[in-house]
Amino acid sequence: MEFTEVMATDTIGTAKALLGMALEHNGKTLGWIVETEAYLFPEDMASHSFAGRRTPRNEAMYLSDGHWYVYQIYGHQMLNLVTCAENVAEAVLIRALELPSGEILANGPGKLTALFGLDKRFDKQNLTDLRVVEAKNPLQIASRSRIGINCVEPWKSAALNFYVAGNENISRYAKGEMQTVTWKNEQ
Repeated sequence: MEFTEVMATDTIGTAKALLGMALEHNGKTLGWIVETEAYLFPEDMASHSFAGRRTPRNEAMYLSDGHWYVYQIYGHQMLNLVTCAENVAEAVLIRALELPSGEILANGPGKLTALFGLDKRFDKQNLTDLRVVEAKNPLQIASRSRIGINCVEPWKSAALNFYVAGNENISRYAKGEMQTVTWKNEQ
């Protein structure tokens, strides 16, 4: 199935499919996506659209798939890709990138947006200037509960954080989890 078809219908599938994709701004590769989180509608208590909540802040979530939802929390900008049809407010948070330089500078959602100046200017924009492009294939995709979520079960522990297993650029990892090769085309 093509990425655009997945993005239009399956938020969890989109969160996984984004892993390894290049995030590009005006044709320049910023890095490869190594960690994402899915936010579902309407039952996900951690989502800004929980129970159909609709405010000026989260209005971008209600746009059709392929738009950006950017919001600020604790002084940091968060970059989310809207999925599903219009008025089905689901999105995927881009949590971490592997940079072309090899430096570990974008291993968190606030770090990556600050590094590249990705802010509210991109809110409600489509995938034109800031886009995702197929690039690398992860050897293995792992999942765990989302980071920093403070709500009741089952959403607090729902395994909706997806990451390239062993990649040193993810936002949090356990000792001994890192691997030297994490992409299929680098074996």
